[in-house]
Amino acid sequence: MKPYPCQMVQAVAVIVERIADTAFRATLPNGKTAVAFVEKKNAPLRDLLKPGDRVKVTICPADFDRARVDGLAE
Repeated sequence: MKPYPCQMVQAVAVIVERIADTAFRATLPNGKTAVAFVEKKNAPLRDLLKPGDRVKVTICPADFDRARVDGLAE
């Protein structure tokens, strides 16, 4: 079976709240909320993030409910 072809979407989201050690609730540019995860390689970022911070996220178009935090947005 072929893997699902997925073009990743880059966006800027706003952190709303921390919901777990590595997960945050974030608002996407379209107004919807997503669970934004911080990967292990970006672990120092977890302690820096707080509500109101703007972050760069990567989202798979097949699942807009989850996003990966890539770093702080300027």
